[in-house]
Amino acid sequence: MDPAYGGGVLSLDIAPARIRDLEPWHADQLATFFQRHGAGLYEWLPWEHMEETDAARSFLTSFTDGRAADTRRLFGIWTGDELVGGVLFPSLNTRSGIGELGVFLAEPARGQGIVTRAVEAMIAWAFEERGLRRLEWRCAPGNESSRAVPQRLGFTHEGTLRQVFKVRDHYDDLEVWALLRGEWRR
Repeated sequence: MDPAYGGGVLSLDIAPARIRDLEPWHADQLATFFQRHGAGLYEWLPWEHMEETDAARSFLTSFTDGRAADTRRLFGIWTGDELVGGVLFPSLNTRSGIGELGVFLAEPARGQGIVTRAVEAMIAWAFEERGLRRLEWRCAPGNESSRAVPQRLGFTHEGTLRQVFKVRDHYDDLEVWALLRGEWRR
């Protein structure tokens, strides 16, 4: 990994992909991503509205504002010039030292180790660069692909929150997985 920092922007190589900040000016690309690949994600994420450029821009702006406030971050995962997914901190609290981490990836980009390398890079960034002490991963119990990530990276399953995450017309349970800085082994 080759970190490059500048002006609060992050860019990391995780061959065959690259992670870099997603900005409001990427709204067309994000909307196109969801038009092409969203169907494989909507069972678990309530983001169907982001197929529209204005909604994608609003979503990206909320994360840009969160980056400025140091409360959340969103990075795109790119192969060449194509946006193939993202890795995000829906919440980031440097005062308490706790962040929540998540990822989404297009079906054609799966199976190449991109998610594992992206999440490892974000764990290292959160613990080493930002000084967090705890990272959480939340996913629906039935989302086997998402559940495999914290299991593979040494997170501990701490419990399940019942009916807390609305997707379409129902509420999903969310498992809470956590990794403490002292447990992280690169």
